[in-house]
Amino acid sequence: MPTTPALVSALRELGDRPAVVADGRAISGIGLLLGVSPPGGLPRALAQRVAAHAALPPSAARTAEQRLRHWAGVLGPPPIRHTVLHPATDLAVELALATLLAGGTVHCGDPRQDPERQLVDLAASATTHLSLPSTLLWRLSRRPDLADHDLGALRLVLHVGPEPRQDDVYAAVDALGAVLAHVRAPHSHAEAADRRLRTAADAADAIAWKHAIGVTAEQVQAFGTHLDHAVLSALLLTLQQSGVLTDPGRGHTEAEILAAALVTPAQRPRVGRWLDALTRHGLITRHGDVHYGRPELTAAEVREAWRPAVEAWNDGLGPVSALDRIRRGALRLPRLITGEEAPRPAAAPIRWTAARGYLGAALGALVRGIAETHDGPQPLRILELGQDDADSTVTRALATRPRPGADHHQLPDGGRYDLVVATVTGHPDTVVPELVDQLAPGGQLLLLAPTGEQLDLLITGDAEARTDSPTFPASPVHPAAPAHPAAPAFPVSAAAPGFPAFPALPAERWRAALTSAGCPTVLALPEDGHPMGLLGQRLFAARMP
Repeated sequence: MPTTPALVSALRELGDRPAVVADGRAISGIGLLLGVSPPGGLPRALAQRVAAHAALPPSAARTAEQRLRHWAGVLGPPPIRHTVLHPATDLAVELALATLLAGGTVHCGDPRQDPERQLVDLAASATTHLSLPSTLLWRLSRRPDLADHDLGALRLVLHVGPEPRQDDVYAAVDALGAVLAHVRAPHSHAEAADRRLRTAADAADAIAWKHAIGVTAEQVQAFGTHLDHAVLSALLLTLQQSGVLTDPGRGHTEAEILAAALVTPAQRPRVGRWLDALTRHGLITRHGDVHYGRPELTAAEVREAWRPAVEAWNDGLGPVSALDRIRRGALRLPRLITGEEAPRPAAAPIRWTAARGYLGAALGALVRGIAETHDGPQPLRILELGQDDADSTVTRALATRPRPGADHHQLPDGGRYDLVVATVTGHPDTVVPELVDQLAPGGQLLLLAPTGEQLDLLITGDAEARTDSPTFPASPVHPAAPAHPAAPAFPVSAAAPGFPAFPALPAERWRAALTSAGCPTVLALPEDGHPMGLLGQRLFAARMP
């Protein structure tokens, strides 16, 4: 005696209860069996598959249901309110049918919808299961307003895409509080592109490795700690010599401090940043608009503060002259802020001097690797931003390519690019979308961004530097910061805007901004934990779908 296909039986059991919800319209189990077709690509494809399945002979239906039973087992026991944020792919239809087979309800979402709307819908439907592309998962899980949406019912997230980074998985689990299950999309174009980018990044790290020989994380951390203490001590001594901030019990407004120190109008922004930094790092305190200092420092104490920084720096981090430049600049500060001495050209931060060999070599290798694997019918279109030197790293990297095939631009021409190379500043949530907007589908971005505070710029940087400085600063190599003799010269900013003295955001914020902007794959050189990564600059490699 013929048996009824299990999917048909499950829809009958649902009866008049919702089986599929799309655009606010609910279709019951009986409605699906009667041929009611919801609007939209995925709902319509689902209705068509239900109709085709109902017409199968029992043996063929059992064969077709084998994969559905597998997915139903992954989904687990009811209740299941499964939001499927996929276009109408075979996998999306199978996941939806498996939900119906398990007695659940399918909510058909739109992966192109505004993320805020997606989160609102997930909360409103009390979604227990969520299926979506991995790229979209990373984007949603990193949204700063995620906690504003009640996703407490969510139990399982199925994300489809290339092999994920464990950091992305951990972050999504922490953010969503649900179990994550990865569904690999084998032999996809995206997976092949990811593999090429990871291969190029691995090769770049191997080439750049020699520039980190002998440098340890402990050494870099010790140098940074001693340098920052010496810089802050020099700033405080400069102000205390004017008779302010010497008594923890006596407060001064910023205006009073500027007047006592005879600070010129041009240098007031610089001293304002000093006060911010001194407060952040606990050398002074602030209550409202009033600053309170500490017992007066002596010149001998400040000189002694430089000694351990010098010892750590001279142990293979960089040339002696680089740190001497900062120490001499600290001695000139009293004359600089009063206008007795003219400002000198702003310079790159000293940590860059230690990092530039590694990052320059890595960038050049990445550009060459991407150029070598380009197999499109048109030349590789490259945009290089933040560089006004014709003999740039990109130019030299392309010159080593055995055959021509690159169209190199240093100004946008209104088109889209296969590769964008940029040295940037500013906030990642503002900077990154601007850069990603320059990329063609499948395009790649190489982004050098600040990930650590550079307090020495409070001495040697530009007095007018602000956090809203230009996104793409011009970046000639300043004579005071000679290129590493064994490394390709990498563009650095000769002005402080390229290397902020304000607290830079960590690498994770840049990764999150790139993911939120639509880049499914984001790599960083050097990797987390590498000594060179502690110097406050990272090279990010990202890819668009």
